Amino acid sequence: MLPTVSVFMGSSLDGCIARPDGGLDWLDRFNDPALGDYGYGALLGSVDALVVGRSTWDTVAAFPEWPFGERRVVVFT
Repeated sequence: MLPTVSVFMGSSLDGCIARPDGGLDWLDRFNDPALGDYGYGALLGSVDALVVGRSTWDTVAAFPEWPFGERRVVVFT
């Protein structure tokens, strides 16, 4: 059986999620539980591994809490 590949991606018009200084504060307005999670929770619950870019890895690794649980994370550089 072939694996299923799903893509859940965010991007701004300039192709970057973070501000030039690395800030993600503009995403805070989407972190309101009353608005839902746009399907991210269901997707994350259905995957065994994640593939992220190096910049995303650097940002997420600095978060106070690891958001991906025990899932394998592969970093593309």
